[in-house]
Amino acid sequence: LRDAWGGADAHWLNPGIAAEFALARMPDNRWQVWEGLQALGLDLVVQGADGRRKKMLLADMDSTMIEPDCIDGLGALVGAGAQFAAPTAPAMSGGLDFDAALIERVSLMRGLPEAVIGDVLKNRITYRAGGQTLVATMKAHGGHAALVSGGFTAFTAPVAAHLGFDENRANVLL
Repeated sequence: LRDAWGGADAHWLNPGIAAEFALARMPDNRWQVWEGLQALGLDLVVQGADGRRKKMLLADMDSTMIEPDCIDGLGALVGAGAQFAAPTAPAMSGGLDFDAALIERVSLMRGLPEAVIGDVLKNRITYRAGGQTLVATMKAHGGHAALVSGGFTAFTAPVAAHLGFDENRANVLL
């Protein structure tokens, strides 16, 4: 593709995964090429160099920086995974008011010992590939990184610390 578009030498951002190269002009067939690459499971971004380097990363935690959703992980840990997960999908698709979903999920947590939060963090979540590198790259170039969640600071604080975020914002679980 680089050769077909007359691009400069490729610079590998992640060997075998992601590369970039400069172009003298915007290719006329970029959308057709993009569609063809999407069909192969590959992504393509063609953008101007001016303003490309961002100064702020605002990343959602659940299912973006980590798997699975932390509250769903709590449910799985206590054997009520389906019950905890039930409000998630409608809330994410706009079919359930966020506040109502949060209240419903918190009510399911009533009576759980606080120690289950540590258990979920240690045994139930996995970090998504590239998250730590993304945050480190942003910070290395003077950017600021914030982790946000509709969940709780009891989860976002340790996840943010592990990944190197500058700050985190979420609900405070009492």
